[in-house]
Amino acid sequence: MPTDLSPAARMRIAATAALVAMAFVFAATHVWGRDEGLWGYVRAFAEAGLVGGLADWFAVTAIFRRPLGLPIPHTAVIPRNKQRIADAVGRFIADNFLDPALVGQRLKQADPGEQIGRLLADRSQARRIADGLVGALPDLLAFLDDEAVARFWRERLSEQASGARLAPAFGAVLQAVTAEGRHHALLNAALDEAFRALEENEARIRDAVRNQTPRLLRYTRLDKPVADRAIAAIEELLHDVATEPGHPVRGQLTRIVEDFARGLKDDPALQARIEVIVAETLTHPAVADFTQAGWRSAKAAVLIDARRGERSELAGHLADGLVTLGKAILCDREARAAFNARLTPVLVHLAERHGPDVARIVSDTIASWDADTIVDKLEANVGRDLQYIRLNGTLIGGLVGVTLHAATHAI
Repeated sequence: MPTDLSPAARMRIAATAALVAMAFVFAATHVWGRDEGLWGYVRAFAEAGLVGGLADWFAVTAIFRRPLGLPIPHTAVIPRNKQRIADAVGRFIADNFLDPALVGQRLKQADPGEQIGRLLADRSQARRIADGLVGALPDLLAFLDDEAVARFWRERLSEQASGARLAPAFGAVLQAVTAEGRHHALLNAALDEAFRALEENEARIRDAVRNQTPRLLRYTRLDKPVADRAIAAIEELLHDVATEPGHPVRGQLTRIVEDFARGLKDDPALQARIEVIVAETLTHPAVADFTQAGWRSAKAAVLIDARRGERSELAGHLADGLVTLGKAILCDREARAAFNARLTPVLVHLAERHGPDVARIVSDTIASWDADTIVDKLEANVGRDLQYIRLNGTLIGGLVGVTLHAATHAI
């Protein structure tokens, strides 16, 4: 028997061979034997086995097609009832798997949060999930247009960074920073830079004073003490501001920051000006080029990493994150309970809303198959058992024939 055949095909050949063998024995007993003694039992076995095998062959064949192509009533049951079978399968799935009450009951009995946590905490499972996600990235990215993606991010950034949203948020941050006195750290940093700039540009300041001094006074070198006093005055002011927490300059700076923060939160005119500035900045060609170049660089890096397979750093980091998440879910019972409490109504709602849709998809898919496709799929799954029925019918029929023959002679 060929080894490349399916199990159902091999069993069909075996059942047919048994039926042919039974027919051969039946013919031989009628040609060479007589209905007495051992030949009588052999003839009875062959006769009943042939009848049983033919009856089961007819029954099994009639399920899928017309026996010998004859238009016998109530044959080719599956092809003739394709739509009814499709509807029944769809209803079965909807009633037994997607019924909202049943889904809710099963979720209450189970602990999906714990199951998800155990799945993610298993590094091999987490790595398999990460590899699958990263492995799908190249195909996903191939469908994305670079310009469309860059434009999408610019538009989203523009929406989130509009003056009506950005200004109040920034104003609230400034108020919090000012209330805690942290803006003085920025002033101190600015004063350090001012000291450094004064030192680096002292020569320029002296040249500027000299150039502004009348020519006659230059000969008396009066410009030098003027420049010295100007530089010393600046240094003294910077030093006082830097060392005195209550210096008027610091108070003035605090009032300026507070007024600006209030304006950001409450002044529509200021918010509108900031919105215009943000919009003009985000629509500038340089920003557009930067966004598109950034996306292309990130895409190229992801593609290169995804092609590394088991050595993918992105998959490794993703797997680490999944393992950490899984362990956190398992360790925190309250979080897991909260997750289950939120997940259950969501899944029940999805089952209630989309259960009929799933059933309709299954039904329409089966109904769209041609008769041969349905027969092939069913025979591939249950055909082996049906051929066993044929084989058993042949053998059991023979045994029944021997029994009846023995009983007849006993009477």
